Amino acid sequence: MARAPQEVVFGDDAVPPRHRPLAVARRLADWLLTVAFFAVVALAALPMGANRDWAWAPIAVIIGLLAVAAAAGVGTRGGFEVIERERLPLLALTACFLMFILFGLFQMATWAPLSGSAWFYETAARLLGGAHAPVPDIAIDASRNALLKCLTCGAIFLMARALCRDRERARLLLLMFIAGALVVVGYGFLMQLQTNSCYVGSYLKKVGAYQMWSDRCLMSGTFVSSNSFGSYCGMALVAAMALVFAGRRRRGDTPYGYDEDDEESFVASLTGFRVTMLAACLLLLGGLLFSASRAGLAATLASGSVLAMLMLRGRWHSRPGLVRLFVGAAIAIGLVVLVIAGNTMVDKMVRASDGGDRIRIWLAALQAIRMSPWLGWGLGGFADIYAVLQPAALPVANDLAHSTPLETMVEVGVPMALVGYAIVLIPCGVAFYGALTRRRAHRYLPGGAFAVAVVPIVHSMVDFSLQMPAIAFVVSALLGMGWTQAFGRRERAPRDFTPWE
Repeated sequence: MARAPQEVVFGDDAVPPRHRPLAVARRLADWLLTVAFFAVVALAALPMGANRDWAWAPIAVIIGLLAVAAAAGVGTRGGFEVIERERLPLLALTACFLMFILFGLFQMATWAPLSGSAWFYETAARLLGGAHAPVPDIAIDASRNALLKCLTCGAIFLMARALCRDRERARLLLLMFIAGALVVVGYGFLMQLQTNSCYVGSYLKKVGAYQMWSDRCLMSGTFVSSNSFGSYCGMALVAAMALVFAGRRRRGDTPYGYDEDDEESFVASLTGFRVTMLAACLLLLGGLLFSASRAGLAATLASGSVLAMLMLRGRWHSRPGLVRLFVGAAIAIGLVVLVIAGNTMVDKMVRASDGGDRIRIWLAALQAIRMSPWLGWGLGGFADIYAVLQPAALPVANDLAHSTPLETMVEVGVPMALVGYAIVLIPCGVAFYGALTRRRAHRYLPGGAFAVAVVPIVHSMVDFSLQMPAIAFVVSALLGMGWTQAFGRRERAPRDFTPWE
């Protein structure tokens, strides 16, 4: 006698009643870890951009604990699996990262070849009567901190790649980052009213012991540097733009491959969520303009333009109204920039002497590279070698090259600097690939990750925003999200829990 076919059930209905409490607890633990991880990344900018040891070190410890839980399977069941298409780029990225970390340790080894730093160790031993054995690294303690930051960024990337396979989680990461940025901008406006932006908490940004009520400083939110704050605002603005381009949630009867946005009018597309994101864009643009960061503004405009072209690709002829809207919005933003921040930008360009100062710093950095082109001076060692080569025309102490690519060459040498660049460019390229190949409804996730990361990367060509731990952590998380979303996994995160299998 033939048996009747049994109905196949999925999700919670597939879990026997006696195991359902365990499945609910497991799902709750998954979401608690996900939200905790996203919150740590999104709120890392609150303690002064996490640019102090007392700020980034606890964050690194928390990320490490969360990474251990994720490696045990909490929130990441199946998230660490590698599909065929991502094996080669992931292998290349892993090899570059391991080479970079091992080279940082190699610079501290006494059996490493002698480099430009040997003369300084010998001089210290002669003057002090004793010194550390000569190593390529001129500041070992600073290198340890730099390596810990690099390892934290690597853990953040891997966790984001595992957690953000589900599109809802990827969307949540963008939302929480925007929310954190709005808190930072809100604090910036508050300090603008109370102290004319000359304080971050109790920290006085001005050079000198006192501040007069008539003194005014550039807005920097929770960052000390207004330029880093401007870059951070630009990143959040681009993230909000990506969510504006996101399509509506798919209805249950919508066929695969169909985009509702292709047939809805402009008025119908102005949902409450999109209007909220547009309002967030305006607020974040205000923070960017008040920071008076010229490079930050240029990087944001360039990145936003690339994102808009990626999102509108394939719609230029089918939706001319949307194209006209984009052009009109770009013109309106340009007018806002000229009206609100035109005077501030022009005044900063006329009065500031940082352009000439940076050129002198870059020349000193190039001299340091020539002195040790192969092994560098050690991660985090720029401040020490710059103190030796500091131009007489710049009496103020400086610990940054105001160009992250150039500073990387100073610290690890030219060959390994190219490896360091690849660590950033490979995931950026993967996210860009995803923005080109994903369906219109979902391309905003890899496209947004790519565009957000481009802002500090471009800005760091002439500044150091990417070296701020809070910004580096966000970039690592979004590149991990963009990576996993670039390969178009159609499956969602597993919802059932079957310990008996």
